[in-house]
Amino acid sequence: MSQSIIGGLKVAFEHSYGLMVQFIEVCPEDIWAKTFGGWPVWQQVYHALGACQSFTLQDGETPEQGLYPQEVNSFQSIPDAAPLKKNVLEYAVRMKAKADAYLNALQDADLPRLNQSLTDRMKAKGIQHECSHSQTLALLSGHLMYHLGSCDAALRERGLKGVF
Repeated sequence: MSQSIIGGLKVAFEHSYGLMVQFIEVCPEDIWAKTFGGWPVWQQVYHALGACQSFTLQDGETPEQGLYPQEVNSFQSIPDAAPLKKNVLEYAVRMKAKADAYLNALQDADLPRLNQSLTDRMKAKGIQHECSHSQTLALLSGHLMYHLGSCDAALRERGLKGVF
């Protein structure tokens, strides 16, 4: 069995994840709690990290408990106070471990196959899309980068250097 393609795609995920962690570390507290792009900056980070688990969770696996109820992760509610960045960094490590376990279990031959667990969860939410394992890998890094771009813009709008 081979992981040569997965190894290359994992590099993109590692890069995206690393930039998100870097963002958490450098983001000033006043920006962390501010709404930018329609949602609090911290909630976009939290949502993007939580998606690392949402995209990769397979049947029979127990989801890792987040800092907030699922409604917060899915932007259905906004808590009154922002979490401590330290707690979000700890959450990030747990979410990365979930994604890493998924990536380590895949073989290159699995890439065109259906990610049935993710497809079923999407259909339960009314999203009629079948998602392969290769699409899941693209989502892992792409989704992190999408939200990082929005959050990074919040830094730049205040005259600070972005991480990306």
